Amino acid sequence: MTNDEIFLRLKDNLKDQIEENNLAGSSIDITCRALSSTEAIGKPDHDDYPIVKGKEVMIEAVFKGASGQAFTDEFSDSSFPIEKLLIIDHQNTRDRATFVAGLNAIYKYLGLCEKTVHCRNQEPVDCANHLVTLAEFQGKKILQVGYQPRFLEMLLKKNQVRVLDLDPDNIGQIRFGVLVESTPQYKEAADWCDLVFATGSTLVNGTISTFINQPKPVIFYGVTIDATACILDLKTYCHCGH
Repeated sequence: MTNDEIFLRLKDNLKDQIEENNLAGSSIDITCRALSSTEAIGKPDHDDYPIVKGKEVMIEAVFKGASGQAFTDEFSDSSFPIEKLLIIDHQNTRDRATFVAGLNAIYKYLGLCEKTVHCRNQEPVDCANHLVTLAEFQGKKILQVGYQPRFLEMLLKKNQVRVLDLDPDNIGQIRFGVLVESTPQYKEAADWCDLVFATGSTLVNGTISTFINQPKPVIFYGVTIDATACILDLKTYCHCGH
């Protein structure tokens, strides 16, 4: 699927849910705002997470008391009727982030997905510790797409790992003994690996089609992709999300 096909399918599914659950109407609003790092992740023991370093922000949409979040490096505060999500532009990062956060909030409200709010404080470490208890993450060659320090640290205990990232401050650096590579290395790294472990924020930054359209198994991590994974039947990992 192309990015356009992915977002059109998401919008079609959302339209069906709006109609089936009688959610249409100008009185129903979604309000999006950017969270501070403390609001998004609390006060974890480590300060090397992208959101703590200010490289990304978490935006949060709230719909009828249900929260949905999305990682992004571009955002705008907004409040609008629910129907606007059906026509919002999905050609740029800012609007994709707004759509994804809103979709997560609505599907959380409807009980169609569960993990739409980021874990906090000690939970990122707990999430990483649990990851390596799963059979899929033992004795494999894993390509981690998106530098998530706790995941990399734990995965290296039982696996060979390569990491790709978009942040120029990470690319070319050694993290936990692993060289962080850039996205042009994806094809060679994908051929090398047994499993792609990719951040769900690829949905927002517009690169998700690269990972969906390839033969290796893919597991997406994080809250950003939760509702989308339910709609598209994607495999995910988010042990401590809320």
